[in-house]
Amino acid sequence: MQNNFKLKGFLVVILALSALFVPVFFTEHSLMQFTHGVLSYPLDDTYIHMSIAKNLAQTGTWGINPQQFSAASSSILYSILLAVLFKLFSINVLMPFVINIITGIILIIVIQRRLQKEKVVYTWQFIIILLVIFFTPLPAQIISGMEHTLQCLFSFLFIFIFYDWYNAAISDASHKLPLGLYITGFLCCAIRYEGLFLVAIVCCILLFNKKIVSVFALGFISVLPIIIFGFYSVSKGSYFFPNSVLLKATPVEVSSGGFISSINNILVDKLTLAKNGITSLATQRLLLILPLTYLLFRKFLGDKSGYTQVILILTVCVLLQLTFAATGWFYRYEAYLVLSSTVIVSLIVYKYGRLFFSSTNKIVFPAVIFVTLILLFPLILRSAAAFTKAKQACINIYEQQYQMGNFIKQYYNKDAVALNDIGAVAYFKQGGVFDMWGLADIDVARSKRNNYSTPAFLNNLANKKNVKVAVVYDSWFNKALLSNWQKIATWKINNNVICGDSIVSFYALKARYTAKLKTNLINYQKQLPADVKFDYY
Repeated sequence: MQNNFKLKGFLVVILALSALFVPVFFTEHSLMQFTHGVLSYPLDDTYIHMSIAKNLAQTGTWGINPQQFSAASSSILYSILLAVLFKLFSINVLMPFVINIITGIILIIVIQRRLQKEKVVYTWQFIIILLVIFFTPLPAQIISGMEHTLQCLFSFLFIFIFYDWYNAAISDASHKLPLGLYITGFLCCAIRYEGLFLVAIVCCILLFNKKIVSVFALGFISVLPIIIFGFYSVSKGSYFFPNSVLLKATPVEVSSGGFISSINNILVDKLTLAKNGITSLATQRLLLILPLTYLLFRKFLGDKSGYTQVILILTVCVLLQLTFAATGWFYRYEAYLVLSSTVIVSLIVYKYGRLFFSSTNKIVFPAVIFVTLILLFPLILRSAAAFTKAKQACINIYEQQYQMGNFIKQYYNKDAVALNDIGAVAYFKQGGVFDMWGLADIDVARSKRNNYSTPAFLNNLANKKNVKVAVVYDSWFNKALLSNWQKIATWKINNNVICGDSIVSFYALKARYTAKLKTNLINYQKQLPADVKFDYY
């Protein structure tokens, strides 16, 4: 009998992994045919991680340039993991993809074991995992080559380890926090700074239950990687938090008007309107789905059940994510919340759905179904968009960022180059990348935060760094800056779904660099994909 249970569980995992990797396989296979065997990611950020990891492995420097510190990544652990693997094996563009494949497999196994522990029958285990794969959506996270699949895994483990402890603590108040909670809390914060949200919420629950020592222990251990990296960053002349975190945060003006504006921005723009598109709207829907699930099933859950605590944790975390962090940009920032919410809501519906419907007037059934579809519709659209845009996003990066990186590597491998999208170029070339947007340059980041990032400042900084060529989006910069340089050419991609602009421009910063840049661009022209349109000036 035990062997039969193991076999059924194994079959669930195999079927679930097939459902996960079939779309990944077809997307990558179709992409490779287009790129002639070149693996391309749908985000330039993946290459930022790899450029940091490359320098960390080769020179011990945390940054996109050798011997120059820069906090350009929002994930401490992922860059370290990539660096270790680069050091052990080789610097290979496949590595992020491999990490995500392995993490995806582990994540499916972990979820299946959790469902089995909750005594979910095997058919429903498979259905719930399918919902997780679709709504997260996991194939898109794997294709992205980013740290968000790991974030989904660590967050899920952290939440449900706490859930197990809470259920045990109901009957035994002396029950200590398990070691796993400390480990996963540490990993949550190390993989993404949003891990602070989860840890803070759990610490508040522990404080409410008068677990004072546990609060300080869990909080300190969890934030330790952020503290260590923060002090290291400060010692290198940078900010405590990475530039990527600080520059994306909305500043609060210290005045009554500034405070009111910030409150309006949170209540209206972030929690009501969907200015960031379908991802923002889908994340906002969780603020309705999670509390509504609790209200509908409250009499079955009880106020002190572990399920109630999980709903509380996720609801508050969604609120914090929308308020202080980001959503969108290839459906990844909110993925960890969608995954855990899908599991907990599915579990509650599976366990108590029959009791709910048997105790509810059948006249309201159509209304319940209608409201459910309305609430889920943005999440369905978000996932559908992720599946349909994944390949095109990879093509966009291949046609723009990859080509930029290849061009710069061939002709300006050791020369200083100014950019606003730094990842692919920094990964492929040996050094000398000047980030005009500020993610990897503390001078630019500081000028933005202190409101002196003027065209004159950026131009002087580029000259100080002996920049020969700039490859930028015109729409991102003041014309007063670009007028200082000689525009040589533009590349335009079609059907752009991910790049900051469909047109990237090439500039020579000094007259003596103009002829050489134009000659190099003309020579490289034959290597460009057929869909890329080029113009010379």
